[in-house]
Amino acid sequence: MFGLNNLKKIVKRRKRVGRGEGSNRGKNSGKGHKGQTKRGHVRIGFEGGQKPLIRRLPKVRGFKSYDRKNKATLTLSALDKKFSKGEEVSMATLLEKGLITKLIKKVRIVNTGTLSNPLKFKEEDSIYLTKGVKGIIK
Repeated sequence: MFGLNNLKKIVKRRKRVGRGEGSNRGKNSGKGHKGQTKRGHVRIGFEGGQKPLIRRLPKVRGFKSYDRKNKATLTLSALDKKFSKGEEVSMATLLEKGLITKLIKKVRIVNTGTLSNPLKFKEEDSIYLTKGVKGIIK
């Protein structure tokens, strides 16, 4: 039966160059005629004196955080709509109410809008309160 365990091992032979004109890879050894690439090495991105592509493009400034997909920012007004008076805000309750998804690992709560009913925030490393929010809670 045909399977991975009984396949023949295929070894590709290396290309032997510069062994005479009869070998099909003699004389120029597959490098073509004259020119810079035949004689020596040309660095990556070199375009023969033309302004390289990397220098023709505008600079991209700043950086993108790799874990930005795992963070969420919530406002006080969003919490006010979903939570009732005296309820505790934790990662589990935020997930239940549909404010975050399973992928979210960190939540930042921002002082935007008003908080009509007082809420309790569970002290977790994954929930971060800004200074303004801490002032409103106390």
